[in-house]
Amino acid sequence: MKTIAPYLVALLTVVLLLVLAPEPANAQRLRLNRIKLGTIAPKNSVFHDALLKLRQQWKQISGGTIELVIYPGGVTGDEVTMLRKMRAGQLQAALISGSGMSVLDEGVSALQVPLMFNSLEEFDYVRDKLAPVLEQRLDAKGVKVLGWGDAGWAYFFGTKDFRTPDDVRKMKLYTSKGDAEMLRLYNQLGFHAVPLDLTELQANLETRLVEVFTVPPLLAAGYQWFASAPNMLNLRFAPIVGALLINQRVWEQIAAEWQVQLMESAQAAAAEIQRQVRINEEDAISAMQGFGLNVIEVDQDLLTVWKREAERVYPELRDSYAPSELMDEVVRYRELYRNR
Repeated sequence: MKTIAPYLVALLTVVLLLVLAPEPANAQRLRLNRIKLGTIAPKNSVFHDALLKLRQQWKQISGGTIELVIYPGGVTGDEVTMLRKMRAGQLQAALISGSGMSVLDEGVSALQVPLMFNSLEEFDYVRDKLAPVLEQRLDAKGVKVLGWGDAGWAYFFGTKDFRTPDDVRKMKLYTSKGDAEMLRLYNQLGFHAVPLDLTELQANLETRLVEVFTVPPLLAAGYQWFASAPNMLNLRFAPIVGALLINQRVWEQIAAEWQVQLMESAQAAAAEIQRQVRINEEDAISAMQGFGLNVIEVDQDLLTVWKREAERVYPELRDSYAPSELMDEVVRYRELYRNR
């Protein structure tokens, strides 16, 4: 026993050193690169399809090291909940709209001022000019923007026929719970906003606790909300900016030699989503019409009424809805585009 004891002590020492030694960098990297990504976009939508392609590309770029786990359809909660889970480390990434991003930084709301833009091309120009500033602001909040895009125009969908701002003021309007900027905007317009989780929208439409909401047609069709709100005002109320985000700390833990390719892949995915949205928006409206959607047309007189109501509250939106300096930049770039 006396001769065996020294060997046992030595063996136990080696085992303890192995157990207590820090993990190699590669082992840490392998463990940390399982990236969970949430989105409210429906499963099998153009958004989800692009993310599935991105998952495969990231796997190839990283030699199988990065596993992108996608949670579509809001199964991880609405966008505010997703951002909270990103801060807590339960999610690492999200494909998210400007409504969600404005909770992180109100500067994003400057791109979603109602009836500010005449076309998506105009919007693209302004967004691309403003993107570096917004990315810096989001970086400071611990979030990295991997790619910008949009979900198309937001339109009003209602449970009953409506046309004017006064009509909407008589209805209960859904807004995302936790989106303080959008709530302030609706209040400035005199609308009766009802903050809810996105997952509660369908049930509240059925009980008429909500009577009107604004979303892109692809979401209204994908979730079939139009079945309970079969009237759509053909008014391009505001473009819905979107972005692919990742937690800054997680991004920094990814091998530097992969980051350029991963970023390029994410930007391509965001651009493909934007392209598909614009191709499919009219098709989505037509498909909903085939199932009974009533599209309420907007003539020039009605458009003038809506623009007058929107522009009336622009001064009140400065620094309450979006930072005044960024709203000024949006107007400046818009005018640059129009005067080219």
